[in-house]
This record gives sequence, C-alpha cells and structure tokens, in this order.
Amino acid sequence: MSDVARVIPIGIESEGDAYISWLNEHTSPQFITLFIPPDPRGLYSRPPCPVVDCGRVSGSKTGLCGPHSKQYRDSGHQEMSVYLRNAVSRPVAKKKHGGYSAQGIFDLSACASPTVRAELQFAISCKASGDYGGPLRVDAFNAFVQSSNEVGVLSLRELTPGAPKTLALESRAGSYLSTHRMYVSEFQSWIELAEGNLSVKRRIGRRRGGSHRWSQSQDIIQPWLKEIVERWVAYRVNTEAANAQHIGQQESHVVEFAHWAESRKVRSEEEITRELLLDWLAEVNSQTNKKGKKYSGVYRASKVSAVSMMVEYARVEVTQRIPSNALYLPGELPARDTPSPRYLEPRLIDALRLPKNLNLVVDPSHRTAILIMMQVGLRSGHTCSLPFDCLIDLNRGDSTDKWALNFLDTKSDTNITVPIEPHVAIAIQEQRIRALEESAKLGLDVPEFLFANAQAHTTRQLGPERLNVTLRQWVVDLDLRDATGQLENITPHRFRHTFATEMLEKGVPIEVVQKLLGHRSLSSTQIYATTTDRRMRAEWENAKFVNVHGEAIEMADGPAGDAEWMLHRMAHAIQPLPNGACGLPIQQTCPHANACLDNCPHFITSSDFLPVHRAQHEEFERTISKAEAAGHLRIVEINKRPNENLKKIIDALEDESGE
Repeated sequence: MSDVARVIPIGIESEGDAYISWLNEHTSPQFITLFIPPDPRGLYSRPPCPVVDCGRVSGSKTGLCGPHSKQYRDSGHQEMSVYLRNAVSRPVAKKKHGGYSAQGIFDLSACASPTVRAELQFAISCKASGDYGGPLRVDAFNAFVQSSNEVGVLSLRELTPGAPKTLALESRAGSYLSTHRMYVSEFQSWIELAEGNLSVKRRIGRRRGGSHRWSQSQDIIQPWLKEIVERWVAYRVNTEAANAQHIGQQESHVVEFAHWAESRKVRSEEEITRELLLDWLAEVNSQTNKKGKKYSGVYRASKVSAVSMMVEYARVEVTQRIPSNALYLPGELPARDTPSPRYLEPRLIDALRLPKNLNLVVDPSHRTAILIMMQVGLRSGHTCSLPFDCLIDLNRGDSTDKWALNFLDTKSDTNITVPIEPHVAIAIQEQRIRALEESAKLGLDVPEFLFANAQAHTTRQLGPERLNVTLRQWVVDLDLRDATGQLENITPHRFRHTFATEMLEKGVPIEVVQKLLGHRSLSSTQIYATTTDRRMRAEWENAKFVNVHGEAIEMADGPAGDAEWMLHRMAHAIQPLPNGACGLPIQQTCPHANACLDNCPHFITSSDFLPVHRAQHEEFERTISKAEAAGHLRIVEINKRPNENLKKIIDALEDESGE
C-alpha cells in the first residue's frame, strides 16, 4: 500500500477541547484516521474497484473504476472473472483540488481545523452505520475539505445560512454546490441529533424497500406541540415494532393536524379539547383526494387515530395540562368501507401474462419481478427483497413441474411457502445468474437478495419505487385503457387481489388462501372472498342457462334468487361436472347415475361450456358412426338421445353468444 493510503490514527489534538473529545467518543475508532479507504460494503462510499491494488472506487455498471471499465470494454467484454485475474493496476495522478478522490480515499490530512476534521470523521462514521442514506461522493467530499481550508472554516457550526463563510464556501463549490449544501445541512443535523436535539430533520428509519423515511415534525410552528410530536415519534421508533414507513405516515397525519390547529389559533395544551378533536374528525371526513373523491374509511381512521394516539401519549408522558376528556369514544372513528373490487379483469390479466407483452419490459430483472407478482400475488416490497435461495425444488424422480417460493412476510412476521408454476421457476433460476453477476460487482461471493442491484449501494436490491415506474411505463407501452379511455392503473396490489380472487374462484379453501397471502386474521382474507362472491354472482345473473332440452331457464329475483345462487354455488363445489352443473339439492341422491344428458331434469349449463359440448358432440358422432357400421344397434340407441339433446344445447348457446 502506498504512503497516501496508509491508515494513520490521529487521536485528540487537544485534550482540553471537550467538543472534539465528545465527537471522537461518538465516532467509530476506524475513522479516526488521516486517510479513510473506500468502503467494501458500499455504505459510506462506493465500493472499491475489484482489481487488485487499484484503490479507486467503482463507478460504472460493470462495478469497475473508470479506467478499468474502459479497459474491460476494450477487451471485448470477456468474462468478468477472467478479466479480474489478468487485470493490472495502473497509477493515478493526484487531482488538482488536492484530494485523492481518483484513488478512492477520503483525505482528512488536509483539514486545517482539528474540529472540522473531527466533525467529518463523525459524519463518515454515521454514514457507515447504514442509517444515514447513501454513500458519499469521495471527489465532492475532498473538494469540500479543500474549500473549507481556503475559507478558514473552524467548525461546521459556523456555516449558517447567509453567513460570510457559508457564501464564500458556496462560491468555490462549482459543480459540487448542491452536494456541499447537503453535506453542511446533514452533518450539522447528525451532530445535533447525537446531542439529543430532535428539532432537526432526521431519518426515522428504512422502509421495507430500503429507502429512508424522513421526519416532518420540524415543520410544526407551535414550539410546545413540536416538542410533543418529536418526543412521541422518538418513543414510537424506540419502543414499538411498527416499521419506519408506518411511523412516518402517522407523523405526517399529526403534522397535518398541527397545521390545522394553528389555523384554528390553538396556542396551548389546554386548548386540545374534545371539541377540537371532534372538529378534526369532521375536517377529515370532509376531505377529498385529487380526483375529488372522499378518502376511504381506513385512511380517514388512520388520520384520526394517529392524533388520538399522540394526544394520549402527551397526556401521560409530557404534560397533564391536556383535558382528560380530550379523546374519542368507541365507535366515533370512521368505519371501514365496503370492499370494492380491485382485481384485474380476466381480459387484462390474461393480456399482461402473454409472453410477447411481458417481453416489452426491457430489464430482465424487472420482468421477472413482475412475473412473480402476477403469478403469486406478492407485495412489491417482499418481491424486491426475496432472498437469493427463495426457490424450493419439490421434484422427485422424473418430475420437473413442482416448485415453490419461500420468503419471510415482514408484515405478518411469518415464513410463507407458495407453490409456483414451472415457467416462473425457470425465470427465477435465470434471475439467480443475474444476481450472482450483480453481487460480484460489489465483491460478494453469495448474493443476499434474488434481485441484487449493484447500483443500490445501501440496500443492494431492486427498489419497489423503481419497479412501480417500470409498471407505469409498461401500461403505456401496451396502451391498456379502462372503459372511460384512461390508462389502466396497474399496481402490485392489484396483482395480489387478482391472485386471491383466482384462488377462491378455483375453489381453494379460504383458510389456505389466508396462508398464501400471509394474513394474520381471516377477516382480511374475507374481503377478497366477499368481492369474489359479488363478481361471480354478477356473471351468473348475466349468463343464459339452458336445460338438457336446450330450453332457456329464467332465474328468480329476491330471496328466491338468493336461494338459486346458493344452490348453484353448492352444485359447483360439491357436484362439479365437465359440461355444466347439477341443480339437484345436495341432500338428495341422483337417480340417473351421472347420465346428465339423458333427459336429466336437474342438468344446467351455460356458454362457458360450449367448447366441452362441441368436443363431446364430436365424440358422440364418432361413437354412433362406428356402432352403425358394425351393426351395434343397442350402442346407437344408448348414445342417440343424449347426442340429440347435446345438439339442442349447442344450438341454443350459440344463438345466445352470437357464434
């Protein structure tokens, strides 16, 4: 290793400087050095170039630094492992601004102020924890160090908005202006957070997909209310199992309440009364979305209950000045709306599943993720975070069509195994190869995720947000439109709803569907069952049914219609037939020994079974023709009557369908 790259511990320059001592106590010892090398994990910087002794940071899709990436392209894109064995490191000149960014080293030796150096070491240590966003740009960071020296910055806390040193620093930033402004803002915030000051913008935590959720409570105008909300959010983060996305959403509701309370001139805790809470309830119930539609009951309830939880916490933990009757009574929160169908109609889901349409998704990783969501009903977050070893082979002997997908449902905290079709298993196997290639760029031998992504240096996986963008573009490419001519809103959750609906329609027990979806409560799955029942009944009411003689059957309305529908569902569930359904109550025994077409008065069928009827009619014709040629008159007699009935059924159903 060169002298420049050698790690040299610094220690505390002045033991009398309590601030520097405090910063060093909160900094990981590995960062109290003059030169900090690239991070192999990709947390505080991009990973180093995998070429031995290169020292630069990776900076391209190949996972190599700039010079070696060019060398790799010039070699004809040979296999990466072969290239890495033969690649030779090459020296790099020091950049003009004095940093060693080309070599991937954070140069803190140039810091004229020991305080600034300690602050920057603390900042890099924060980044290394993985809780403070993506990696730093080494070139921009070293340029920031040099500019700080030129301006004479003694501490980052001097750099307040509009201050002379701040303006002078920004004038030297050039193309790094926005990055340097971000460094000043974030580094100052992290120091204040470490001191216990919650009144700064901060990251609450990481969403399921890997991105971070930022706080909003610092935007509250009332100081007393801001303190309550900040303490409540910190309490939620530190003591509850709720994820960052959920806590952040609740915080946004409370911040909205705070702005509304300010408009009502609420000036103290005593003014948070039950009357005010009821007015907030009325306000929420009157709100509409961008399309002018009233918010769902669940969303309105989440807004109201978040404020209720915050007020209850404040009364117990912060101040007793809030009136004891400032609460909601049971039954006052908005109720859940009647579930509305969110499944994709058969014409839509069938079109999306066509290989030629799926191939319009250019990125193969995105294409595989969408295929999994369509076939298995996974949430986008769970799909993107599927483990590398999620595929389970259930085949024995010569079998090749038994596969399953295994993953952890973080919402229910349960391990779920879902059977999948062979073509989905093949797509996953191909994705595993891509995951190995992506992980090699990060210097990992075994990928953690199926959808590994070398460009996401913090999460190392495909992000749900990026997947949603791909879905929207896919809909545009296919030009899928609804009845009003608007582009269809295709979302991962609609795939999930469609999967549940298809399973229930195929007769899969609701308890099994509950396990496949990872629902803790059967009531959650019942929403899909209710929607499925309404959909199937609507189709049943609009269908034309004929009996064994081809005569139309009119279904009753009202209670009689309900009874007919139940009889129809029971007939399909208990006595399924390949060409129709039996209308005989299940309590009775069929006297016809499955001779449904032989004038059975209970036989009912519809146009859904036309292909089966035609195939059966052809089989009857072949059987009768052979029997007549052989002189088997009894066989002719047995098959002639059901064949005649079948002709009547086909004629009647073809007239109805217009075929």
